Amino acid sequence: MKVLKFVARVLTIPVLGHKRRKETREKLEEFLEILFLPEKSKCIRGFKKACAYNASLPRDKFHIVSLGTNCFARMTLNLWALKPRKNDGEPTMPFDLSVHPLDTVVAMLKTAFKGYFDDIEYAEDNHYWINPKLHIQFVHDHENDKQVFIERFQRRIKNLFDVMNDDKPCLFVCHVLGDAHPQKVNELYEFLAQRCKHKKFKLVVAVFNGTLGKCNENVKAYVRNFPYKGYSYMDKKIKFTKDGYAFEEEFVACCREELLKLLED
Repeated sequence: MKVLKFVARVLTIPVLGHKRRKETREKLEEFLEILFLPEKSKCIRGFKKACAYNASLPRDKFHIVSLGTNCFARMTLNLWALKPRKNDGEPTMPFDLSVHPLDTVVAMLKTAFKGYFDDIEYAEDNHYWINPKLHIQFVHDHENDKQVFIERFQRRIKNLFDVMNDDKPCLFVCHVLGDAHPQKVNELYEFLAQRCKHKKFKLVVAVFNGTLGKCNENVKAYVRNFPYKGYSYMDKKIKFTKDGYAFEEEFVACCREELLKLLED
């Protein structure tokens, strides 16, 4: 995919006008994708096989909960069928489809989301809700109705604590882009250890394009770099390239391994 984009960019340099050049480059990329069909087909076969296995796990026996810090964990684990989708009865939770810094995730959990809605406002330029004081972006909530928004997230917060309160084993997954401070990771683990002391749980902290120092030995640290510059887990074309597929498959396999340990213990 990197080679394809480079070739398309070079070949369209003579095209005049930024908009016209971009449109031509995108059409050329689509044409050149034919060269990568064998690679794409292989990735799709592996993806379908992994999804079938993940979906065969006893979903009524566990929970998988995203603890942010953006949509990556929820969306990727949904797509690979390890975490059930909302349509399968899995409740949506507050960190699933929004952007929260790790500091905010920890603070909201420890205070039962005290002050969560105090400073929310609708960002007209971006067409979604934000909390500038807590540096939260609710990037999937576009409806400009404050009451509807608050009630939706009150339900999601309740869903989160309901899952923590029941007796099913739970895999918590937190994704951080850039450096993650081990002190905050330890605070997160310590909160979960106290809140979920009545049941089995594990915490996976996935750090991409950053570092994570030594933290609690019970935390599964997963530190990797994006497969290449410009990678986006929301780009379906990249997902089925060799590098894009390997990047996601390895992350999902790590989460599955921790989940299976929970079910075996």
